[in-house]
Amino acid sequence: MTTSFLFAYLTPITLGLMMAGMGLALRPADFGRLLKRPKAVLVGVLGQVIGLPLLGFAVASGFSMSPIQSAGTMILVSCAGGVVSGLFTQMARGDTALSITMTAISMLIGTLTIPLIINQSLNHFLDQGEHITLDLLPTSLRLFSMTILPVVTGMLVRHQFPDFSARTQPAIARGSNILLAIIIPMTLLGSGNDIAGDISTLLIPMFVLNVLAMLLGYTSATVARFKLKTAKTLAIEVGIQNSATGIFIATTLLNNTQLALPSMIYTGIAFVNVTLFIFAFRSPLRYAKAV
Repeated sequence: MTTSFLFAYLTPITLGLMMAGMGLALRPADFGRLLKRPKAVLVGVLGQVIGLPLLGFAVASGFSMSPIQSAGTMILVSCAGGVVSGLFTQMARGDTALSITMTAISMLIGTLTIPLIINQSLNHFLDQGEHITLDLLPTSLRLFSMTILPVVTGMLVRHQFPDFSARTQPAIARGSNILLAIIIPMTLLGSGNDIAGDISTLLIPMFVLNVLAMLLGYTSATVARFKLKTAKTLAIEVGIQNSATGIFIATTLLNNTQLALPSMIYTGIAFVNVTLFIFAFRSPLRYAKAV
């Protein structure tokens, strides 16, 4: 399996399947949460769209990363709202509906903000924006077709065929996650020595970035005086990024595997940290039940 096949076909297909699977889990009523609980949605989305890029810039500037790694980090933080965050939120006994709503809204906003953030980051860190840039309107349209359109399609399918959607959504979610798990190591293997030496230098910065992102979500919820259920949801939602979109942008739109490395490393670290976060809150509950 060549890297050109991965970038041209498998990565876009995986991203589209992830978005379609999310759409199958969404209902129009979920967006009514904007009216019922606008404060929680607003705080969470602001953390994703504004807070994350600021954290990413601070980490990229504060650690001894190469310019290409710093730019790749900004690609990662511009793609807020991981599809699997809803699953982690459910495991943490958080507000799953709020998580899904935040993901959908951040992705919609991202079709406009992602190209802007990435171009500014490429100009700042690489100082060669005239050679590596994203055309704003074509990129926004492509992101819309790869993210929002599959979500809307999935929602329409669920509305028309609810039983079919209930049966197929778990399979699509598992299948897309398996494909992503294949893409990451295949991309690393296909890149050879180009990025192998960069992995160790990114482990600590990506760990710090993920911890700070989760703290941002949890702290903002605490300051806003939300309940623990909402605080856990915001911590997970801000901490999990849409790495599939980041990999797609880096490898397919910008044709640079090194730019995708922070998204790949962050994914594994975030999954471990969020899992530990979930167990940290569930252990006292088990102890209380035992008593």
